[in-house]
Amino acid sequence: MKYTLKNGCKVILRDAQISDAKNLVEYMRKINAESKNLMREPDEFKFTIKQEEKFIQMALDSPNACFMVVLDDNLVISTAEFQGNNLRRVNHRVSLGISVLEDYQNLGLGRIVMEALIKRAIELQKTKMDLEVRIDNLSAIHLYESLGFEKEGIIRNGFFVDNNYIDLLVMGKLL
Repeated sequence: MKYTLKNGCKVILRDAQISDAKNLVEYMRKINAESKNLMREPDEFKFTIKQEEKFIQMALDSPNACFMVVLDDNLVISTAEFQGNNLRRVNHRVSLGISVLEDYQNLGLGRIVMEALIKRAIELQKTKMDLEVRIDNLSAIHLYESLGFEKEGIIRNGFFVDNNYIDLLVMGKLL
């Protein structure tokens, strides 16, 4: 799907493809260096292009997963994914994560990818989505609440960055 961001930039949102592996490895290195809101420190991303190809293929083959990319020309500027489980007791729900390069934040892209994830989860007959977000990431929390996610709990000291523990907010949405 094609979208126009608030700054006029035209981007494409689509499922990740095997051919994206090299660009995704580069993106992951960049986003992990830029953001302290993601799980990894910059030196902890170790995927090779082959490992990324396998990850993409797993998402493509799974009825419980989705992995999307947003492109500005050939540059990956955002990823959005969810993963679920094959176990029947929890098969109805998926956990999601998104990331957006700094230069593309506050342009409406987070909402675009979240809406796409929600739509895909509904198509896959999922009835619950959940996520974890740093308690101090107020812009992300506001976005999630505006899309119907509710606060469900707190994981105390769930994140450790810059020698500080930070609580994580657990949020969920019934679909």
